[in-house]
Amino acid sequence: MRKGIATVSISGSLDVKLEAIAAARFDSVELFDADIVSSPLGPEEIARRCSDLGLDIDLFQPLRDLVGLTPEVFADRLRFARAKFELMERLGATRALVCSAVHPASVDDPDLTAEQLGTVGTVAAEHGFTLAYEALAWGTHVNRFGQARRVVEKVDLANVGVAVDTFHLLARGDGPEALAGLAGDRIAFVQIADAHGLSMDVLEWSRHHRCFPGQGVLDVEGVVGACVEAGYRGPLSLEVFSDIVREADPRDTARDAMRSLLHLEEQLRRRWDETDESAAAGTGTSVAATDRPRRPRVELFDPPPAPASPTIDVVELAVAPGDSRTHGFFTSLGFTADGGGGTGTTLGSPGRTVLRNGAAVVVLDARSDLELRRSAAAQRPHVAAIGVRADADSDLPARAQSLHWPVVEATDDGRRVRATRSPAGVEVHLDGPPLAAPDADGGWGALDHIGFAIDTDRSDAEVSFHRTLLGLRPGPVSEFMDPAGRLRSRVLQPDDGALRVVLNIAVRAPGAPTWTGVNQLAYACTGLLDRAEALRASRAPLMPVPDAYYDDLAARLDPAPELLARLRRLGALYDRDDQGGELFHLYTPLVAGRFYVELLERRGGYRGFGAANTPVRLASQAATPWL
Repeated sequence: MRKGIATVSISGSLDVKLEAIAAARFDSVELFDADIVSSPLGPEEIARRCSDLGLDIDLFQPLRDLVGLTPEVFADRLRFARAKFELMERLGATRALVCSAVHPASVDDPDLTAEQLGTVGTVAAEHGFTLAYEALAWGTHVNRFGQARRVVEKVDLANVGVAVDTFHLLARGDGPEALAGLAGDRIAFVQIADAHGLSMDVLEWSRHHRCFPGQGVLDVEGVVGACVEAGYRGPLSLEVFSDIVREADPRDTARDAMRSLLHLEEQLRRRWDETDESAAAGTGTSVAATDRPRRPRVELFDPPPAPASPTIDVVELAVAPGDSRTHGFFTSLGFTADGGGGTGTTLGSPGRTVLRNGAAVVVLDARSDLELRRSAAAQRPHVAAIGVRADADSDLPARAQSLHWPVVEATDDGRRVRATRSPAGVEVHLDGPPLAAPDADGGWGALDHIGFAIDTDRSDAEVSFHRTLLGLRPGPVSEFMDPAGRLRSRVLQPDDGALRVVLNIAVRAPGAPTWTGVNQLAYACTGLLDRAEALRASRAPLMPVPDAYYDDLAARLDPAPELLARLRRLGALYDRDDQGGELFHLYTPLVAGRFYVELLERRGGYRGFGAANTPVRLASQAATPWL
């Protein structure tokens, strides 16, 4: 299907926007009226520029406060529409978006609104134009998709259809069912946007907090799928108003936008594939045939599949040559040098040290000449790369390339390394680590989750990276008070498998230090309290916990007195969910201000992250000197 984007979704001048959109391989654009008015290019020049870049103009928008008005005001707005139709002729555009009214002179009269829309539609037909009528979520009288649909049905003109805008439809609490029985040829245009789950005025929500599909919480897939199933074959076009995209590099935004549409198509294809498989297996008999998604005759993006159960088996840290402090930090936690250990790996070659603790593997890389490494080893020690292991059916390098994530290939100690880089700047090795699968053997388990510190303006892009490449689904945003500001946290995890990625978005006070990249390595284990006893006995560097925390814990969860006493003595933290699942965990202080290690044990199906303990961790780490 054709892929388009509104110029309002990209920052910069109109010419810069068009170049970025074309570079991201979009087919078409929605031209925003304000972009045309403020451009030094004339309409004919804009049309030529689009043509030279291979972009069609799919939509002129918006025609605001045009219908649903008192007759006196409508007469003047009809004059305005005629002038904009002349502009469309010069642009070569043939479709215009008409928004429901928010004008003080708007009237609550569906029949009058339909009559006026019919009048404008008749004038548009003289030019060969199509109108797409949209219910703004904050429209004075028409603010629900069903209302706009009924107005269009009253008009009953072939060139007047309804606009399906996923944000406006879903923000008002409607869903795919709002399109039931609607013929595809009555859908004049589809605009796509996701949004974060926020409780605020819908206009503010729309203007400042939209995002690309898959980055928010709305059922974009369901609505777009319903449009395609109804027979719509027009463009799938993005319209995202966001403070983030207004400030971001236009080329980065355009590439991220294209990835979101490709991934949306992949989701739709999987949706119909699964329906077909279910019907073939006879498992879909409980669902009425008319209620099942209908496979449309349309070609959709079909990349190599995302890994079913991705894992991160190896974490590589860039360290300075001769750095003994970082090596000592990990050995104090029970890691021991591997040195190659019969695994046939070259990871332990000169300049690199492999450390293991059961299934946990850390590589300290003191080299500064690795082609893929952009961070100088002389900087503070930090996580520079992670190695992702995918299942045999997944080709991660090919998937990354198909989604326009740049893949760099290099030779590292004689082995082929293909990697990409997340928006947070972390190198992600895509071939899987060349290590024999480690055995926990009484040591720690593998990573339970990994945390990324990211800037607010790259947060949606980082969600897109893990969403599109690894198939992780983003959850809701949690917010915590931080001694230096606020911390927003968001968890992504696969449909199956244990890997969890936690995105930590710090909103800092002016002048506060910031760091982006991996900031948390959280390893699973069994018998955490016994391990805490051993770590305390060996004087391992563990985060101090204030005594008041345990008084509060007693008030909140009332753990058994002997358990509370042991937690207090060991400086371990505890949480319990409503189903009786339990979490035991402890932390180290920050290492060089960049990252910390968490050791945790989940019991009884506990799936959370100890959110109640996060403010204590943030305050304690802020007050504890770095290692």
